[in-house]
Amino acid sequence: MKKLGLVLLFLGLMLIACDDVSDEFDDEFDEPVGNAANSDEEMDVEEDVAVDTAVSPTNSFQFIDCPFDARADVECGTLAVPENRSSADSPTIELAVAIVAAPDGGSELPIVYLAGGPGGSGLDDYAADPDGWNYPFLQNRDLILLDQRGTGYSDPTLDCPEFAEVDEQDNPDSLCYDRLIDEGINLMAYNTQENAADVADLRVALGIEAWDLLGISYGTRLALEVMRNHPEGVRAVILDSPFPPNADTPVDEVYSVTDALAELFADCERDDYCRENYPDLEAVFLETVQRLNEDETAEIFGDDLVFALSSAFSDTELVPLLPYVIYEVANDNFDALDEISTEGDFARPRYQDDEDRSDSEGMYNSVICHDEYALGDYERVETAVIGTIPVELEGALLQSTFDLTSLCEYWNPMTAVDNTAVSSPIPTLILVGQYDVATPPRWATLTAATLPNSYLFQVPGAGHSLLSSVECTVAIAEDFLENPGQSPNADCLDEIEWPYFE
Repeated sequence: MKKLGLVLLFLGLMLIACDDVSDEFDDEFDEPVGNAANSDEEMDVEEDVAVDTAVSPTNSFQFIDCPFDARADVECGTLAVPENRSSADSPTIELAVAIVAAPDGGSELPIVYLAGGPGGSGLDDYAADPDGWNYPFLQNRDLILLDQRGTGYSDPTLDCPEFAEVDEQDNPDSLCYDRLIDEGINLMAYNTQENAADVADLRVALGIEAWDLLGISYGTRLALEVMRNHPEGVRAVILDSPFPPNADTPVDEVYSVTDALAELFADCERDDYCRENYPDLEAVFLETVQRLNEDETAEIFGDDLVFALSSAFSDTELVPLLPYVIYEVANDNFDALDEISTEGDFARPRYQDDEDRSDSEGMYNSVICHDEYALGDYERVETAVIGTIPVELEGALLQSTFDLTSLCEYWNPMTAVDNTAVSSPIPTLILVGQYDVATPPRWATLTAATLPNSYLFQVPGAGHSLLSSVECTVAIAEDFLENPGQSPNADCLDEIEWPYFE
C-alpha cells in the first residue's frame, strides 16, 4: 500500500529554520554568488546610546523566574499588552521575555531576536541550546528574546495539542479553532501588526533608547513591520531569509520549488561529478514523479518525492545529496529518502507533545490566514501557474494552496491588510540562500528594492536560516553591526565552494 501523500509541505516550510538558529555552523561551502544592493545615501546613526536593559521598566513589564532552566546570566519577565489595541475594553495578554547579558558587558546596543514560523518561540530557540548562541556579535551586546503573542511561554498560547490527540478522521485545525474561540481568544488579534506593536512596547517598557533587530524567516516579516510602523529606536536590522509583505505568497510558494529545482539541475550539469554520475537529472526526476504517481503498487507517491526535496532544500547540509536521492528513488530505493529527512518522514510534524513549546500551530494559522490567504486564492493560483510549471508537479505544488485556502475560509481570512512594500532608511542586512524554498531569493530582491540602505547577499549552495548554517554569514553580520552605514565585508563568500555533490 502506498504511503499517505504529505499534503502540508508549505505549512512545514514556513515553520522551518528558526528552530535551527542554535545549530553548529557548517563550513563546507565554497564559491560565491553574493552582491550588495547599496545606496550612497547614509542615515545618521546614534552609536553611543547608554543602555541598561534592567533600568526602570514600566509597570507593564515584570521580572519573574525564568520558565526554563536558565543560566545565571539570563533574566526573564513578562510584558503585559492589550490583546486587541483597536478595542478600548480589550483584555490583557502576557508575553514572555528573556534577557541574556552580554558575556563581555553590554557596551554596544542590545539586539532583539524575532523568531520565525509564524509561531516559533524565541525563548525555546535559546533554551534548546544556549551555547549555540555564542555569536561573536553578541559578546558585547545583550540579547533580548521575545515569545511573540500566542507562542511559547506567552499567555495565552495558541498551541494545538489536538494534532497529537485526535485520529485521522478528525480535523485537528477545526477542533483547535473551536476550542480557542470557546476560550474567548480573539484570533483576529494574533497577527503581524499587533506583533509589531508588541515589539515597540517592549523597548519602551524596558527603558531601552535604541536597539538592533535580528529577524529570521517570519521574524523578518515582523521586523519589516516594526520598520514601517514603529521605527523609533531601531538603529539597524538583520533580515535572515526575508519574507516581505508585498510577496504574492500563494503563487510564489509554487514557483519557489520550481526555481530551486531549476538551480539544482543547472548546478548538477556544471559539476563534473554530478553530470557524470546523475545525467539528465531533470528528465529522470520528472519521469520518476509521474511513474510513481501512476503506479498503484508503488510504496510511495511521486508527490512524496517532490515533498521530500522541497523540504530538504531548506537544509544547507542536505542539498548536495539531492541528485543521489533522485536517482536512488528512480531505481525504487525508497530508503534513500531517509537520508534527507531529519524527522523520519518527508515533512515536518505540525504538532509537539505537551512539553514542547517550539512552535504554535494556532498562531501559524492565525498569521498566515490574516496576512496572506484570501478567499478564492486557490482558483487564482491555479490559473496563474497551470501551464507554467511541469505538469508532473502540478498536483503536489498546488496541494498546499488548496489546503490553506480551505483552512482560511474560517480561520482569519485576509481582509484589509497593508501588504505594500516596506520603505525605510534604516540600514538593513539581507541574507538569503540560493536554494531557499521557504523564503526564496526572489523575496530577498523584492525586499531590498525599497530599502535604500540595504545590503543583499545571496549565499551559494545554501538553504534557509543562514546564521545557523553558514559561518560566513555570521562574519558578515558582525561587520555590519559594527558599522551599519557601509556595506559589510563579504569576501568570505568568495571562499565558498559550490557546486559539489555527493
